[in-house]
Amino acid sequence: MRSLISKIHLHIAASIVTLGIIGVSGHILWTDYLDTWQDAENASRNVLTVIARNLSNNVELLDLSLRGAAEGLRQVGFHQLPADFQYRMLFDRSTVAPFMGSLIVVAENGNLIADAGPVILPRDISVADAPYFTVHKQNPNLGLYVSRPYRSKVRPGDFSIAFSRGLSHPDGRFAGVVMGSMPLSSIDSLLKELILGQRSAINLFRGDGILLTRYPFDESQINQDFRESSHVQRLLQHKSGTFASISPIDGVHRILSFQRLEKYPLVVTVALATDEVLASWEKKAFVLSTMTGALCFAVIGLATMFQRELKRRTRAETKLRRIARTDDLTGLPNRRGFRETFEREWRQAIRSGSPLSLLYIDVDYFKNFNDRYGHGDGDEVLRSIARALESNIRRPRDIAARHGGEEFAVVLPETDAGGAQIIAENIRQAIAAIGIVHGGSPYQILTVSIGAATAQPLRGTESTILLEAADAALYRAKRAGRNAIHQ
Repeated sequence: MRSLISKIHLHIAASIVTLGIIGVSGHILWTDYLDTWQDAENASRNVLTVIARNLSNNVELLDLSLRGAAEGLRQVGFHQLPADFQYRMLFDRSTVAPFMGSLIVVAENGNLIADAGPVILPRDISVADAPYFTVHKQNPNLGLYVSRPYRSKVRPGDFSIAFSRGLSHPDGRFAGVVMGSMPLSSIDSLLKELILGQRSAINLFRGDGILLTRYPFDESQINQDFRESSHVQRLLQHKSGTFASISPIDGVHRILSFQRLEKYPLVVTVALATDEVLASWEKKAFVLSTMTGALCFAVIGLATMFQRELKRRTRAETKLRRIARTDDLTGLPNRRGFRETFEREWRQAIRSGSPLSLLYIDVDYFKNFNDRYGHGDGDEVLRSIARALESNIRRPRDIAARHGGEEFAVVLPETDAGGAQIIAENIRQAIAAIGIVHGGSPYQILTVSIGAATAQPLRGTESTILLEAADAALYRAKRAGRNAIHQ
């Protein structure tokens, strides 16, 4: 029992240590994971703030150029001024808009009136079919309009975004459009200066979910309508925020921060690929998990070694206890084993109120046998008697023991006097039936004398009562001529 308890304690201790190591490692990994994720969110928001502020400033400068040109056209006597004065009134403000490609003024019929920019536009250009023209013609009070990306007619292959405002006559009729273009290459030059991961992305959406441009730039991805995407809907429904999602553009899982420009219908997003964000954490997790696994295996290994050692010591202790309670010659319990068993059964008989019987068995004329046949044959006789005793006690709690010399004892729990008498007679006959020749005995064969005693012990009574009664009964059997049973 003590061994079992020790094993249980060992397993509990090993389990607690192992779970403690796993728990501490798991807590470290989880905390580090949260810190890594939080750092990525902070980094994306910081980059987003820089981009949004810069882009907002550039759009504001471009819008000021549009407003300045519109105000110049409304000046009294504008058309009577010399051409160079008209140009200055229209386009002086456009020189401070670094992202502006071209600034044009279009008449109500779609024909070019004036322009400013790095490329001189031919006067026969008509933009009557351009969305930035038609939308103002249909809705003169629209305000600032941001177009979808389009290819410039004067710079082949160059994608641009048009920012436009409508013009009106004094009576409110549509008078044309003033439009400033912003090349996507200008936006791209701003975005590529930012250091992001290889699979990270920066996106610029129009307020209705149209992707205007992104970095890294991919022509096949721009100008798509993502307004039906739940991912983009989240961008359009809130002013700013951060969340993790799979991009509807390229299917990459990213941590995304977004912000709507305060004055303009534009939404900027900075999206960091989660696999790149977590790459360093995953390396740490692998190293820490490996170390944790090694420690756990070490604990389990040490616990196993201790358990094996405990088993070995337990077996050794059990063997020593068995040796201390076992007679070497017969293999039966010795006098010490007998007394321990007898005392235990005496206490059990008191608790249960059941009878307890005891047999003392003595080999008749054994000294004569040893003198005549030698101690070797005498030892073999004792072993034969031990076998006969064991074969005649069948119940698990019955026990036969060598009490000393040629004397044996049999403890019979829950056995009354009648039962003890039957078992004693069976033993006497079994030993006689062996037929061991004994020339020094009047019976000419080996016989035994048996004293039987029975008691139903009460609380407070001493066990010596039954021992003395069995000893007295054995003495009477010997006086009666031996080869007899007395109670």
